Amino acid sequence: MLRYTLALIRKNDKFLMINREKSPWQGAWNGIGGKLEPGETATACVIREIREETGLQAVNPVFRGIVTWHADGEARQGMYLFIVNAGDIRALATPKRTREGVLEWKTEAWLLSEKNFGTVPTLRCFMREVLQRDNAPKEYHCYFDGDTVIKRQISPLTVKIE
Repeated sequence: MLRYTLALIRKNDKFLMINREKSPWQGAWNGIGGKLEPGETATACVIREIREETGLQAVNPVFRGIVTWHADGEARQGMYLFIVNAGDIRALATPKRTREGVLEWKTEAWLLSEKNFGTVPTLRCFMREVLQRDNAPKEYHCYFDGDTVIKRQISPLTVKIE
């Protein structure tokens, strides 16, 4: 079982991102998520984290895969990845400061720009593929050297989640 969840909350061509206040990736833009609590399913965790970090109630997160990584000789770590269509939840005015960081709606083009180094590095490794609706959930694995992704691997997903 993986320890984390991450949601990409979409409204039209924008995504609700958080500029992280704390490590890891302090000062970088990321989706919304966090650690699973004991006995909690990945889906329940991502719904709770969205509510806690944004005040939004996610009614239907869609599982899109897992992101795993190896960093500096550490054991494999990872997170469950979801997309949430914000079309059915109330608007959130941004920028908005929270205890976790600053929330802001960012365009898809900005997030996917090859020249954008303001996001968490793993985001650039999987986001383009995850946003293609016809793709089945996959595992996106990133290999790190320090804070730099040096290689990525995309594989079919063989696990089921709740």
